[in-house]
Amino acid sequence: MEHGPQTQYANGPPSQSLEAENRRLRVRVSELERENADGVGLVAVAAHELVEPLITTEAYASIVADRLEGDVHAESRNDLDTLRRGSAHARVLVETLLHHGEAAERPLRRRPIDVGLIVRDCLRLLAPEVDFREVRLEVGELPVVAGEETLIRSLITNLLSNALKYGPRYGGTIAISATHRSEDWCFCVRSQGSTIPVADRERIFDAYRRGRGERRVRGAGLGLAICRDIVERHGGRIWVSPAHGAGNQFVFTLPA
Repeated sequence: MEHGPQTQYANGPPSQSLEAENRRLRVRVSELERENADGVGLVAVAAHELVEPLITTEAYASIVADRLEGDVHAESRNDLDTLRRGSAHARVLVETLLHHGEAAERPLRRRPIDVGLIVRDCLRLLAPEVDFREVRLEVGELPVVAGEETLIRSLITNLLSNALKYGPRYGGTIAISATHRSEDWCFCVRSQGSTIPVADRERIFDAYRRGRGERRVRGAGLGLAICRDIVERHGGRIWVSPAHGAGNQFVFTLPA
């Protein structure tokens, strides 16, 4: 019986080549997992190390301001307030990244959370900035939801801080409200200022991306990306739309 010509494989039969490629990919995946674990660990250590000096700076700025109350020029007092606000904001960002990184490595720890209490705590943290800018606050009745407290706190802090940063330099109103729907709660953080263009309403939720008109505010552009991840991990969604009149309203949902 005649046999046809034998097929020559440069790298062996297809099954052997495929198996070798799979082995190579498994090794590479293991290497990437180790590199990622090392990177996460490094970020966690760096975040822990950064929080302490920021807390110290914030505390000493407050102590000096209280000690010199009435004995220091108004401009110097404003400088101390700026130092305190900057330290507090940096601390919140570092803590947000730390909690976010830790939570990403495990399932959510859901428990009942009083959103109204979290909003009050966040507003106390932001009080120096609110007072400095003479912002009016309107806080509606807020519910208890099931979620992870550190993440929901980071979500609220980021949205309120965002409303302050991109609102009017002085004056304006920030309003926080919630509406119960059939299967979820719909929260709204409304602020005044320049309305975000339609072309930017999706991209601002991407990491390191900001609206084209946001040049006057410094930052890494991580806040809204973190907000979206937190909301989606809780089974909700987040978006931005124009507020009535002028400004923006950031809306997010959480399961009821």
